[in-house]
Amino acid sequence: MQTKGKIAFTVVVNVCRFVLALTLMASGFVKAVDPVGSMYKLQEYTSVLAVDMFSDDWLLFFSIVQAAIEFLVGVFLFMGVYRKFMAALSFFIMLFFTLFAMFVTIDSTVDDCGCFGDAFALSNSGTLIKNIILLTLSAVVLYGNRRFVWCITSVSRWMVAIFSFFYIATVEGVSLSALPVLDFRPYAVGNNLREMIGDVPEVYELRHVYSKDGVTQEFVGDSLPDSSWTLVDTYSQLVSEGKQSLISDFAIIDWETDEDIARELLADTGYVCIVAIEFVDKAQVSRVDKINDFYDYCAEKGVPFFAATASSEDEIMLWRRRTGAEYPIYWADNMMLRTMVRSNPGVLLLRDGVVAGKWDVAGIPDIDQFSQSPTGMPDKLSGIVDRMRGWNFWAIALFVPLGFIALFDFLVSLSRRRRSAANNAGEVTDKIEIVD
Repeated sequence: MQTKGKIAFTVVVNVCRFVLALTLMASGFVKAVDPVGSMYKLQEYTSVLAVDMFSDDWLLFFSIVQAAIEFLVGVFLFMGVYRKFMAALSFFIMLFFTLFAMFVTIDSTVDDCGCFGDAFALSNSGTLIKNIILLTLSAVVLYGNRRFVWCITSVSRWMVAIFSFFYIATVEGVSLSALPVLDFRPYAVGNNLREMIGDVPEVYELRHVYSKDGVTQEFVGDSLPDSSWTLVDTYSQLVSEGKQSLISDFAIIDWETDEDIARELLADTGYVCIVAIEFVDKAQVSRVDKINDFYDYCAEKGVPFFAATASSEDEIMLWRRRTGAEYPIYWADNMMLRTMVRSNPGVLLLRDGVVAGKWDVAGIPDIDQFSQSPTGMPDKLSGIVDRMRGWNFWAIALFVPLGFIALFDFLVSLSRRRRSAANNAGEVTDKIEIVD
């Protein structure tokens, strides 16, 4: 019975370990693919807490470090690397997150904790429950870390550490230098904005219940065969459920007419190019010539091209003088713009209301690349970039190398055990010869 109890406890510890590890890996990864978005969430928290000592650069640094720590602790727990330290660190991480979730739940100022970036939205109460569960798992892992199975030995754990650091640094580096490698927002490439804007109302059907000669029957609308039927009851039946819009703040205002032209732009059956500039005074101007060249090309091809910004008219005039911008500039909410593209400025290309392309200002393709398409504009990005937008690519890039490291460690350990067994057998033979 005692042996069965030890086996059961070992199973429980390792189940808790893997669940906790995978959760931390997922949480850290979705933050790492969008460090700027994590910075925006930290801005919300500092605003709520009235902490103004940190600049945006510091908040961005904190978001990068937080994502990396969560991810690395998850990987190390999963692989059984530095098990004692990682078990203790995961417990204190979850203790901090749980206490913070309690505060946010009581305060109720921030709606979404941002635990999983834009990939999954959790309510404050849901976040608190999730953190309490993970805290319990981390306590079990801390208490029973000696029961870890499938642990990488000291021969190979440095490989796990170096590869994990390189992996998460690559994800964050690519996402910072260009755009997030995975886009969980409504404006992701391939999404149809027409279908995501505006609520779809519920549809009901009015049904009438009539009786005649002891027979009861339902009729819809004016389908009653004759006037000899007697009305018994009338009720509404749900035909199709409604759907809440995924994008509720898509609005672009014309300064001159004060009209919202967003839906008019989405109704265009061709290409439409939008340059999102959250605030012109904070925008990158080092490569703004690429935007001007892009505008000239679109004007030549008859493609609507304009910019949207949350800045004032005076700031826009200054932007025009600094950059030589000739394209129309409209007003839009800054929260919409930062959700649209994680770059200031950034470019969004629509075709028939579908997001066909999205780039930061440095990543705008050269004009020669556009000219290769029959329409003069790109229909889709390259195949490798398309694959990088999926979970499969990054999951394979993580777990396949870790699997090879584990296999290498197993073979090395097996070889060592065989050599040790051979040496022990040789020592026994020598002793027998001496006795003889």
